[in-house]
Amino acid sequence: MIHTRQHLLDYLEHGAVPRRGWQVGMELEKMGRAVGTGRPIPYDAPGGAPSVRRVLEALHARLGGDPVYEADHIIGLDGDWGTVSLEPGGQVEWSSRPMRHLESLAAALDHYLVTAASVGPETGIRWLDVAVEPKWAVADMPWMPKARYNIMREHLGRTGRQAHRMMTQTTSIQCAFDYDSPDDWKRKFRAASLLSPIAAALFANSREADGHDTGFHSFRVEIWRDTDPARCGLPDVVFDPAFDMEMWVDWVLDVPSIFHHRARGLVPSGGVPFRKLMERTGCDALKPEDWETHMSTIFTEVRSYSYIEIRSADLQPDDLVFSVPALWAGIIYSEDGLLAAEDIGRPFATPASWSEAMDVAARRGVEDGSPLREPARRAVEVALRALRTGAWSGGRSAAAMDRLERLAVRHRFAIS
Repeated sequence: MIHTRQHLLDYLEHGAVPRRGWQVGMELEKMGRAVGTGRPIPYDAPGGAPSVRRVLEALHARLGGDPVYEADHIIGLDGDWGTVSLEPGGQVEWSSRPMRHLESLAAALDHYLVTAASVGPETGIRWLDVAVEPKWAVADMPWMPKARYNIMREHLGRTGRQAHRMMTQTTSIQCAFDYDSPDDWKRKFRAASLLSPIAAALFANSREADGHDTGFHSFRVEIWRDTDPARCGLPDVVFDPAFDMEMWVDWVLDVPSIFHHRARGLVPSGGVPFRKLMERTGCDALKPEDWETHMSTIFTEVRSYSYIEIRSADLQPDDLVFSVPALWAGIIYSEDGLLAAEDIGRPFATPASWSEAMDVAARRGVEDGSPLREPARRAVEVALRALRTGAWSGGRSAAAMDRLERLAVRHRFAIS
């Protein structure tokens, strides 16, 4: 297949789903540490010592599904319950299947959380409930045996001082949502973008690193701000009043590529913009999967495949994990939520004001006196109202409302 700009735009346009078919998906990353020492666990270890391989094998024994291998290394699982994959420093990521109802997603998440907790005693690990490794240095971290991460490690090591910490020491919760047209895509993408500082502040859960208090409520957000300016944060085009799918595709095309596919597997691209790679022909022509591979290296707070992915939340303690998709479903899948997002996010509608808001989110979260506290309270209230009234047919969920109410209590929000 010869990629063209129109083909890539069609990829997004054809992702549109009628409202009656809208679903929600989520991804959850966790870091395991050895019981007793608290050390990061390597991919493999002799004598039955704690290791990532043992964790994957234990999860497979309980969850079933098919193991995923790279060479002779098990690197993930694939089942009707979702997938498990590995992040560069051994973080274990669970990805749900898309769900039509929030209650179904909550049940799938609870099943995974119970299963993950159960493998701890067997494998000699405990799971951290913060979004940045609080004690060990980056130099102490293991690296997983995946070709993708070997290439990324070298490339990102040149683009930001915190890139390797991002790769090996951070965890987050990400959510995915559908759209029914290019105009709907634009509204949802913009709403999620404008509210990403609010989400970063609400879910800030990473104060410590290298054994001390960093002074940040979300040090994870700060880490991302010093990873790779060419593919992180949000590009200026998102704040253009004329922003649409075409502008997004054009921006993504000009992002330096990290790798692409060849018969022997992934190979480095040397930072060549994807637009230039598309000019290659013959044996050097791109493969069909190269576009999605390139998009997977776009680390903006909001990004798009054939769905919209929102990425601004730190990992939460287990009892609050589901508050993340609950918040976003209430906003993204309701008309009142989208209108409220435009209003709440209006002060952050320029690149400079948005960047300043992200800095406030990282440093102050929603503490008393933070300028993001009242906007965050309003966002939670709007989402709760949408879920209570069933603004989206898949959104009326006792679990979703309960977790958002817990989030409100955690931050001492007065919610009507």
